[in-house]
Amino acid sequence: MGIRHPSAGRSMKPVCLITGAGGRLGQDLCHALQDDYDLVATYRSTIPNIASQRVPAHLVQADLTCREEMKRVVEVALARYGRIDALINTAADIKFHGSLRDLWHADDYPQSQMLMNSIVPMQLASAIYQHCWKDQPEENARWNRSVINVSSISGLYVFQERGQAFYGVSKAALNMLTLYLSLELAPYSVRVNAICPSRFTGMAATRRVTEAIRNLLTGDSTGTIITKIP
Repeated sequence: MGIRHPSAGRSMKPVCLITGAGGRLGQDLCHALQDDYDLVATYRSTIPNIASQRVPAHLVQADLTCREEMKRVVEVALARYGRIDALINTAADIKFHGSLRDLWHADDYPQSQMLMNSIVPMQLASAIYQHCWKDQPEENARWNRSVINVSSISGLYVFQERGQAFYGVSKAALNMLTLYLSLELAPYSVRVNAICPSRFTGMAATRRVTEAIRNLLTGDSTGTIITKIP
């Protein structure tokens, strides 16, 4: 059974947990979803610029590579709202660390990047499943519960010139893990999808990604990797 929170408030809106809220996409998602969802937004170091703009998101600072902090995030969300209906994984290590030829002289960036970009999203989804979704298939269906992983075009194609091998591999792994997780959670009426945008340095491109994520939240697809964003 999942952790019970007898005193938790029961939200009338769907409850959405967004990671990486300090980034451009995470902040834009908080703005775009604030009217329709109760939001729990995590950040590691960069404080999201949303409090000053009166976006009603509950902010939680956490290092999601730490198992205990990940557990704390889930417990905070459940204590505040009583459930979690959607998980959007935007947090990522987006650095291009360089050539594989120089890997022998590198630090542990391959391990840490794989952990952050592909394993952490799965662990967080698993934590929510264990604490909230495991014994609630009817509630899962009623609230159209889902996981959305923000991947990258780098997980689909090889770009020779940029030294982004491990970043690309970590996102390719996230794509495959998304498909496997969709199969595992389908019997529990939880949908799992991923989206693979190119770099969204401008606000217009970010808004297109946000709208595509919103469509995944409200739709009925599962086991899809979105590669074309209008």
